[in-house]
Amino acid sequence: MSSAARPVTITVTAVTAAILLTACASSTPKPLEHGTVKKKDHDAARPSTPIYEDRYRETNCRTVTTNALTLTGISRPSTGGSASRSTTSGGSGGGGASKVKPGSPNKLDKDSSSGSNGSASGGKRSSRRVCDRQYLGREQTGVQQHPAVWKVLIVKDKRSNWKEVTETKWRTIKVGDQI
Repeated sequence: MSSAARPVTITVTAVTAAILLTACASSTPKPLEHGTVKKKDHDAARPSTPIYEDRYRETNCRTVTTNALTLTGISRPSTGGSASRSTTSGGSGGGGASKVKPGSPNKLDKDSSSGSNGSASGGKRSSRRVCDRQYLGREQTGVQQHPAVWKVLIVKDKRSNWKEVTETKWRTIKVGDQI
């Protein structure tokens, strides 16, 4: 095979595979609409169900300002025998993996000229509003209806499907009818 024909063959193979995958995915048959009625069923209307929603009120609102923390070596494998790092278990850190305590948060020094935004290591500051929620109770916001459902089982060849129909059509249809 020539070097010029190879890219064309690869492209044709890829396009053919894509067409076959699309054809297989879209070959799912649509629900059965017509056939022989084998069974009739009816779900009676049920009483309406109220829909409730919990209501809350925001209280004790405040603004919280935080700095980005620099955490170094939260979980770092130990090279063995080094006692220079303090571990969470208080051991010497020799052998295996040891967990190192996280670093301390950045301290704000507003008079310092070393940081661009006033923190000792240049951490980012962010503010957000935080409120407590007080439960006020439940309130009815609507009603969910449960109407009657009239349906027939339609069979054609080896396929079957339940189809919803109107009440008048359901009363006139008999088992064995073609619809």
